[in-house]
Amino acid sequence: MSLLQKAGLISVFDKNSSFDRLFPNQDYHSKKGLGNLIALPLNKTSLNNGNSCFIDPESLQPFDDQWAFLKTINRITISQLNYIYKEQTNKEDLSTGLFQKEQPMTGKLAIVLNNVIHISRIGLPASLVGFLKEELNFANNEYQVKKNINKNTFGIKRYFKLLNETSESISIPRGFIGRLLRFCKEQQIEYTLEDQRKKIEPVRFKGAITLREYQIPTQEAAAKKDFGIIVAPAGSGKTVLSLAIIKDKQQPALILVHRKQLADQWMERIESFLGIPKKEIGRIGQGKNKPGKHITVAMIPSMGKALNSSESSELMYAFGTVIIDECHHIPAETYQRVVGKLNSYYMYGLTATPFRKYNDGKLIFIHLGEIIHEVKAPEVKNQSGTQIIIRETDLFVPFNIKTDKFETLFKILIHDSARNQLILNDVASQLNAGKKAVIITERKEHITSIQQYLKQHYDTIALSGEDADLNKKSKWDAINKGDFQALITTGQYFGEGTDIQNIECLFLVYPFAFEGKLIQYIGRVQRSEISPVIYDYRDHKISYLERLFQKRNLYYKKLDQSGLTIPVDDSEIVSGQINEKIEVPIEQLEFRFGSIAFKHNIADFSGREVEFEIENLNIRPEFTVLKPYFIRFLKSTTVLINVRATFQHNRLVFKSASSNDLDKINREVIESVKFRFLNKEIIKGVPTGEENLLDPGQLQRGGEQLIYANEDDLLENILALKQYKHHRHLRYLSHKHERAILKLRFVLEPFSFVFLLSGNNQYHLVWETLDTEEATYIWHIGKSIYELEQSVKKIDRLLGQIRIKGRQQYLETNPEQFSRIVHDYSDDIKGLIIWKDLLEESLF
Repeated sequence: MSLLQKAGLISVFDKNSSFDRLFPNQDYHSKKGLGNLIALPLNKTSLNNGNSCFIDPESLQPFDDQWAFLKTINRITISQLNYIYKEQTNKEDLSTGLFQKEQPMTGKLAIVLNNVIHISRIGLPASLVGFLKEELNFANNEYQVKKNINKNTFGIKRYFKLLNETSESISIPRGFIGRLLRFCKEQQIEYTLEDQRKKIEPVRFKGAITLREYQIPTQEAAAKKDFGIIVAPAGSGKTVLSLAIIKDKQQPALILVHRKQLADQWMERIESFLGIPKKEIGRIGQGKNKPGKHITVAMIPSMGKALNSSESSELMYAFGTVIIDECHHIPAETYQRVVGKLNSYYMYGLTATPFRKYNDGKLIFIHLGEIIHEVKAPEVKNQSGTQIIIRETDLFVPFNIKTDKFETLFKILIHDSARNQLILNDVASQLNAGKKAVIITERKEHITSIQQYLKQHYDTIALSGEDADLNKKSKWDAINKGDFQALITTGQYFGEGTDIQNIECLFLVYPFAFEGKLIQYIGRVQRSEISPVIYDYRDHKISYLERLFQKRNLYYKKLDQSGLTIPVDDSEIVSGQINEKIEVPIEQLEFRFGSIAFKHNIADFSGREVEFEIENLNIRPEFTVLKPYFIRFLKSTTVLINVRATFQHNRLVFKSASSNDLDKINREVIESVKFRFLNKEIIKGVPTGEENLLDPGQLQRGGEQLIYANEDDLLENILALKQYKHHRHLRYLSHKHERAILKLRFVLEPFSFVFLLSGNNQYHLVWETLDTEEATYIWHIGKSIYELEQSVKKIDRLLGQIRIKGRQQYLETNPEQFSRIVHDYSDDIKGLIIWKDLLEESLF
């Protein structure tokens, strides 16, 4: 790898580059076959077919006389080789390789800041290379998540690489400058920083902007920072705040948005607060490409095209202040390309949710810098408290995330009559009380069915992506005038940039998990002094949908005011509060996705049973089997829990629970406990049945919830410590295992694995132990599924006999279609290489 990096064929910053092998790569031969060597030329049979011969590099045609050509070839001398080496290594061109250059006399690393950061290759220390490689070339966990659940990964990057290389320097996004300089200081790397950003000739903005008290700290933070991210909840006045910052900077400004609706809102605010007529506001997008003298509003796609045009160089330097609205979209490649080309002095991102569903949220900070100020929701005085009402549905359908299609599940969900009737009853009760409501789903069919029931009695508007532009405009006009009782729409139309006043109820009728989406939705109904009511529908009988709800519930718990309605007996009116410490047996705790639940009878309220939940993001239902190990860790069969609850007129309006004991069950403890379980219950387990070849479920003694849901998770955990004799061999076999044909099988005594490998003509079942000095056994089978099934059954019986009578007795039977490889333990690496070569020779 080092040679390839120095040759410039592989970047030192790459993580997913690899090569197979160098040829020739064998210094040992087992006398079986030809070995892993380069095929010799001039094989007569191949030569007669026009193959395995030397060709003319000019015409790519075979030489007429192969032997005459070979006579012209001379061996290269050492002096010639030295000459070529010196000639190549003295070149500065990138194609000759990115060699580490010597440190300059100043001993300082040169860093230049403009629209990006340029770092000189001269004197680039290894510690900084490692830091940049780790922070700016990282795996995309969206790819891994979708791959693990067998979803389509086409078009999804495996890695985010944010470094561009030339022969002289490395360029990275300018938002990373703060972290870069801090790292250099911490590591005592001396550097020089050349700031090439330049301010444009100042412009004057008219109009007086009076900020609210909670907005002033953000304005002060922007006065001290040239770029960064401003976080503020929906309804906090981010637009007005940004205009105040633009006015303070006195530079021509550019506002980047991704939707026409947002662009129109900015135009109205600019005219109102800065006194600039709409005709003087620059527009880029919707068929217009005219920057303004003072301020310009641009749509991201149109700005991308403009920056790629012949006039792009002028546009790159036309703005001194850039504002990116809804900057959590920065991970989109169009955003990144636009932001990377703009050479502005100031750049700020605005968002209510500076994070993403996957880890691509890191790209926001890498491009724009760190959060310079965050406005907390309680600081926004015009935002009212929010009441959360959770409705539990009875929807149930068997669903396995690994094998079943999501589309099937969601079609059942949106057409389930009982679930829809529950939603309609809740909507009707609020509309009958004179409130305006928004119902959010993600499916057009769901919008249609809900509207079909509601439109007979209420003024409804259904808004979706299928509406024609003219129809959409008329609907938005009616919405803005308030001419509706219920708006049924998708999250796309109610999320970012929506500015609908006096919405009192929000119904979330379609499951989702992402907290950022939830924040956007709730923020849209917190824009007035009316206390909004949020209805959420919890499909707790389907584990996958319950997991989505638990992620939404994490945010509900963060809100200042929340309530749960639970059906109660009205025969006795109960009001009051409890705050007590209780002792709960660990065996009575219910492990859920991201939480631990338990039930408690409250004596002061007629002995009413209340279910409590304690958040613990490390917990999953399958950890129930680990309870005995948690008991040993905590040294107690019970845990102490603080519970609080408030009743008002027979309604439970508040409940919470916390436990210092359960807080001790963190990720490190769980991993430790899982290892003990793995070691005692699995690796050192004793065979209990007649079968010797076990799948992951049988290995874990069956049950509904398995700690290791599939063979890959189990194998990865077993090999994680790298302490077993054959861990390298097993990783290699795992890589070649034909999972689509046969599940990985496990053998308990001694603990070992049976893999299926495929050759050109045969299947091969390979038996390898984990930690005992045993040979690798290989059974060769015809390439037929039926024959494979029969062979698996036969080998299962053989393993039982071997366990009882020993391997030697089996070998003395001289089994057919069988071979074995004896391990060489004298040197780990040498032994592995010899083993791999012998294995490959066996796979015919």
